[in-house]
Amino acid sequence: MHLCILDESVLHRQVGGPAVTAAQLRNLVEVSDRPGIAVQVIPYSQGAYVGMDGPFTVYSYPDPMELDVVGLDNLDGGLYLEETGAVENYRSAFDQLRAAALSSRQSMDVISRAARDLENE
Repeated sequence: MHLCILDESVLHRQVGGPAVTAAQLRNLVEVSDRPGIAVQVIPYSQGAYVGMDGPFTVYSYPDPMELDVVGLDNLDGGLYLEETGAVENYRSAFDQLRAAALSSRQSMDVISRAARDLENE
């Protein structure tokens, strides 16, 4: 399963103008309909939440011989963490983000509404 969690603010930050941003949002809705892919939105009403200090990715592998890894993006490139304690901290943070986010269905409604608002500008 591939899960992407977005802050609601990214739905309203225009890159390329309203038409381009609306098309990007519609694409998010289409992609989320694919099997094994989910997109969730953390609404403004959630307030402060874990993970606001920057994006991260948890890479998990089905083979128990493969280590799970956390990827951190920054201005100098990226950093990959493999230590068990660090990976568990980020996995816990990700679980908290999932709990704070709207359901996938609710998220698609919010994303679709943002796209419609942009199309009506």
